[in-house]
Amino acid sequence: MIDTMFVGLSGLRTFQKGLSNIGNNVANLNTPGFKRTSLQFTDMMYQYDAQGGQGGQHGQGVKIGVSSTDFSAGELQSSTNPLDVAVDGAGFFVSKNGEQINYSRVGQFELNADGVLVSRQDKSRIQMFDPANGLSDFVVGTLRSQMAKPTTTIKFADNLSTGATSSSVETSVYDKDGTQRQLKVSFTSNTSATPRSWKVEVQDTVAQSTVGSGEIRFDPDGSPSFAYNQLSMKLKSSSGGESDLKLFFGQPGSISDTTSLSGGTSSTIRVASQDGYGAGALTKLTFDSEGKGQISYSNGQTAVAGRLVLAWFSQPDHQLERAGSGYYRVLAGQSPEYGVAGSGVFGKVAGGKLELSNVELSSEFSDMMITQRGYQAASQLISAANEMMQQALQMKGSR
Repeated sequence: MIDTMFVGLSGLRTFQKGLSNIGNNVANLNTPGFKRTSLQFTDMMYQYDAQGGQGGQHGQGVKIGVSSTDFSAGELQSSTNPLDVAVDGAGFFVSKNGEQINYSRVGQFELNADGVLVSRQDKSRIQMFDPANGLSDFVVGTLRSQMAKPTTTIKFADNLSTGATSSSVETSVYDKDGTQRQLKVSFTSNTSATPRSWKVEVQDTVAQSTVGSGEIRFDPDGSPSFAYNQLSMKLKSSSGGESDLKLFFGQPGSISDTTSLSGGTSSTIRVASQDGYGAGALTKLTFDSEGKGQISYSNGQTAVAGRLVLAWFSQPDHQLERAGSGYYRVLAGQSPEYGVAGSGVFGKVAGGKLELSNVELSSEFSDMMITQRGYQAASQLISAANEMMQQALQMKGSR
């Protein structure tokens, strides 16, 4: 009967641990990237009822065997934070805390004051793919700002009507200092002197000064003439510097850009593009499906910042151990395969999304009811054994 009580006690202890594990799963229902665990029970060692094993064996109860982690993916939820990132498929994000390498499915990142991509949880450094060294810190660094680029080419499009005598367009450009300048480009028909030709004058509308002038010509089919399809001039800045500026009207013989055809008394010529921009500051960092960082600047320009590295494990439940805060560490003798999103066994990166917990509440409640029944049965077993002992003692005392 004493053995029965110990067997029942082992059941109480084991079911209590099982209930605690279920409680941990339920408590982390809304924890991003959390992976549920399950406990496997195993029977304890057996002993023989009689010497020599002639009387058979009886068990000593139950205990926790192993704890296994379910690494199946959770659902992806959209986030308003562009630095919330998820792995859609196989793979783990890689981070370094000191020299300790951690692996996680939780992609809640931010940029620190030094331009290093870190985890919002513990500020560990997120790793990117380095073809030479494999791993390196994901550092934005000098890409946090962008220097100004002076305008070198203004491209024009549409029609300078042969029936018009003049036309003008205005555009913004950037000088060598990165200062935005307002230019007015005026066109005056010069057909009386040279058929299908136009005088061009460029003025700074603020400084009321002439930047440059010249002549353009067109062939009978309305396309720009060779050697007269562009103008070159100098754009001076307030600091005394100057930059080359080209006005481009299209390839000779082509009517895909600027033309000079009959179009009534008004022209439709316009500025199609200019290639300059002012200085810009980083406004947003996002990640595409391949894990490449895309930087957006306040001047409307973009740049590529690097590429997140992913780690893959063939049997993560046997190769990793939990380290808390959604992190895992490699067990002794194990190693991952490093790579990038969208290649080989690796999944894709989903920017602006978070992976939710893979805990199924209905399954946990079902397990909880079974565990509760087991706990009740074990406690009743102890009560029954205790009553039998009481009866035995009463029988002995009545002799």
